Amino acid sequence: MSNEIRKDEILSDDELDRVAGGSWIESVADVNNAFQRKIPGFDKIDPVTADGAIYLLKNWTQGDNVVGKLEKMFASHGITMTYNGKPFDPNTYSYNGKSITQDEAWKIIDGK
Repeated sequence: MSNEIRKDEILSDDELDRVAGGSWIESVADVNNAFQRKIPGFDKIDPVTADGAIYLLKNWTQGDNVVGKLEKMFASHGITMTYNGKPFDPNTYSYNGKSITQDEAWKIIDGK
């Protein structure tokens, strides 16, 4: 096994800033909820496995990234999810102009 660190596997400071903190943890929970429900686009991303965690780290801030996919998935149910990206500050969720919790957002998605 090599101890080399490949240049393409190193996250920049900007990328690290974006994945650390409360919003990261909350968003990973959203990815897990979407995976458990087999929502298309998330049905193969199991964040509790090593492969899933690596996928999240590599795709968190690039192009059609994980956060963008989460925002689109929530939007398809009429929910606005805003990734805060700040340590210890949660994401925000709203529905019909009203602030809701993460749990309430998932209840809407589940039709409850």
